[in-house]
Formats: sequence, C-alpha cells, structure tokens
Amino acid sequence: MTRDPKLAQVENTRTIVPERLVGPTSRGVRVTVLAGPDAGQQVVLANARAIVGRSAGCDLRLSDPTVSAFHAELSAVEERTGIQVSDLSSRNGTQYAGARLEKAIVPSGATLEVGSSIVRVELDAAFETQIADLHAFGELRGRNVAMRELFSTLQRLARTELSVLIEGQTGTGKELAARGLHDTSPYGNGPFVVLDCTAIPSTLAESVLFGHERGAFTGANERRAGIFEAAEGGTVFLDEVGELPLELQPKLLRVLERREVVRVGSTTPRPVQVRVVCATWRDLRQMINQGRFREDLYYRLAQARVTIPPLRERNDDIALLVYHFLQRLPPNTQGARAISQEALGELQRREYAGNVRELKSTVERAAMMAEGAVITGADLAFERMLSGERARAPSPAQSAPVSAPMGDRGSMTPADPSGPLQPFKEAKRTLIDEFEKDYLQRLLHRTGDNLSRAAALAGIERHYLRDLFRKHGLRSDE
Repeated sequence: MTRDPKLAQVENTRTIVPERLVGPTSRGVRVTVLAGPDAGQQVVLANARAIVGRSAGCDLRLSDPTVSAFHAELSAVEERTGIQVSDLSSRNGTQYAGARLEKAIVPSGATLEVGSSIVRVELDAAFETQIADLHAFGELRGRNVAMRELFSTLQRLARTELSVLIEGQTGTGKELAARGLHDTSPYGNGPFVVLDCTAIPSTLAESVLFGHERGAFTGANERRAGIFEAAEGGTVFLDEVGELPLELQPKLLRVLERREVVRVGSTTPRPVQVRVVCATWRDLRQMINQGRFREDLYYRLAQARVTIPPLRERNDDIALLVYHFLQRLPPNTQGARAISQEALGELQRREYAGNVRELKSTVERAAMMAEGAVITGADLAFERMLSGERARAPSPAQSAPVSAPMGDRGSMTPADPSGPLQPFKEAKRTLIDEFEKDYLQRLLHRTGDNLSRAAALAGIERHYLRDLFRKHGLRSDE
C-alpha cells in the first residue's frame, strides 16, 4: 500500500514523545490593592510574566479608569529576591518611590502607583510546574528549561484550533514554531501559507489578504485569491503582524470572526476554514496602549500566546544547536561535520544579536570554510573576518603593542610609537589586500578552482569575483 508522502512528512516532523515529567519550581507574585476603586482585592499571580491592567485579558484586572488596558508586567526574580516590573508604555505610568519606572527590579513588599491605584507586590510561595521532557518541537531544538516548557505548551496547542501569537526577537525561530504547530495539528495535511506583513505595500495589503476581482483597481487584470483562500484547510501564518496597517485591522478581525472573506471589488462573501498563527517581535500590548493596534484584534489573534526566549537566555543550548546544524548540512556539501572543544567554547562565549539564525549562519560558514574535517579555533577566527565582524579590541593595559603594516607590502612589524607610519589610506589598503588574498586562496581551495561554486559560496557576483582573482593574480582567465 502506497503511503501519502505528505502524511509521511508530517509524521517525520512530529514532536518527540515525552519520556518523563519534570517540575521546575517558580515563585508566584502576590498583589494587594491598597488604594483605588479595587482596594482590598488580593490575587496571587502564578504566570511567569503576569499582566496588570484594565483589559479583560489581564491576570489582575483593575477597574481604575486611569489604568491602561495593559499597564505593567510582573515577574518573580528569585535570585534577586525581588520582582521585575516592566511598564508597558502605559498612559499614566508606573511609579515606585516617587519615580516613574520603565523596567526595574523592586524588593518584595514594595508599593507601586499604577494609574491612580496603589498596589503592594510580594513574592509568594514556590509552586511546581509540570512540563514534558521534550528536547524538540518540529525543527526547534533545546534542553533549556524554558525551551522544554515552550515545547510542552506548543505540543498541547497543536491539538487545538486556537489562534496562537508567537512572540520573540528576530532569529529566535518563530516561523519554525508556527510550522511545527501546523504540521502536528488537524490542519497538517493542508497548505501552510506565509505572509510577511513587513513586505506588503499598504495599498495592496487588502488584496493580498482577501483577494480581488478583475478590474477592482488599476492593474487588476485578472481575478486572484488572497492568502486566506489559498490556505483553505490549512494554516495562515502572519509574520510580524504588528506591522499590519491600522486601517486593515478591523477587516482582518471581521474575517477571523465570520470565517469568510470578501474579495476587493466584490460583495460576495466566500467561506474559509483556516487556522491563524501570528508572530511578532513587537509588544502588541504596548502598541494597544499607544493606539497603534486594536485590542479586539489582539484578543482574537492571541487566544493562546507563547514567547520564544532569546539565545542569550539559553546559552546552555548552544552546543546542542551547533551539533544539530552540523548534522543538517546537505550530504553533497563539502565541509566539516565536527567541531573541536576549543572552537565550541569560542561559540559559547560569543554574543548573538541575531539569535539562533545568526548562530546557524556562523556554524555553516565555519564548516564550509574549514581547512579540515573538524572546525578549529583558527577556522572560527577566519569566519569572523569573513562575516565582517571584529573582536572587541583589548584595552592598552591588557594588550601587547598593536601591529601595523610597515615597509614592504604584506610585512608586519610591531608598532613603534616613535617609528615611521604609513599614511592611513595606504595602511588600510594593505590590510584589505591581505585579507582579500587570504580569503580568495581559501575559497579556491574549498571549491576546487570552480568559479561558479566560489561565487555562490562567497555570495558575490561571478564577474566581481573574477576581477578580484585577476587583481591578486590567483586565477587565469577562462
């Protein structure tokens, strides 16, 4: 019996079956309202990040009209025996000890002014959370406690039809989480349609989302379905949904509530059956307070909300991710498939502004440009030059005298404060020439003198690469 290849693909991307349950302990935050319309109210907030505000979706809802819809976020910080308070761009601010704060850790027992209300925040007793011992979900990987908790949550959400909002910095893997939700959901056999909300012109956004009829506007030469119709029976992934134009948001809300679309230029509604997953690096709650995002649309999109932690908060996952990326290199790609402990330690010490995406690019570059079958510290040093990064220079007290180009081209002698110096432009040109020559020699070695492969690996045009080879006398004309 022939198996459906799409079904086989879905099965291959399912999450790992949990082997056991683990229970990390967390502290709750007890909030007591001391003054204001809700005086006397007391609640223990057990969420890792609890929200105080006027909106119905807040963990602590206050009726004070001077409180914003999403006013402040509270989270326990056990190692500091305090509570982190983050103001969510509220209209009237959050004050502590007479000062307006944006983000700060206050001691347990501190009193805060939230709008016209006064609340006391205290650390509460520890509680245990049960999470499945998962190390993967779809293409996401991690053993960090926060990641395992995320995988456990995503696994539960995948079985539902809830709309999910995925928050996280750029490069953390929001689209991978969305695809994992799709593949393991009842919609897994349907299409997975992605819309990058940062890339659609505002004048065409409605047409892209809902489709248009022929002649609906200038240039509409044919009838076209929008992404909701294209995703029928599957999942619509709205990436960076915070960039969606404000005037389009009520129309999107109408589609989500009625489960039907009306193409531009038409009056006939068309039923659609899709699941909606969104992602954003922005805090939509702050945007709501600023009047830049509709609160009712937020609730419809964030029936469930998950946050992917940045790589700096899960440094213990770097080794796992490095080995995963090396294993996933295409079999026909030349490159190292192992890494030395020295090089791995170097990767674990680096900072990654681009999060996991940046780590992945770093590992792939180092593997493809490595001199041998194992990535070494020297390979990473060359990769850093290749990517255009520069290590933070040591202070004069910590470093040896800086070397500078002197004399014959390519020769390097210790800098002598009293000795002659090349003019700045000549010294800079010498360093660039040396880098170019070293890089091109390695590039030729890695690609077997194949110009097309070399251009693809370097990420530059063939004609420009050919000129560089001629300049340094490294390759004759074809």
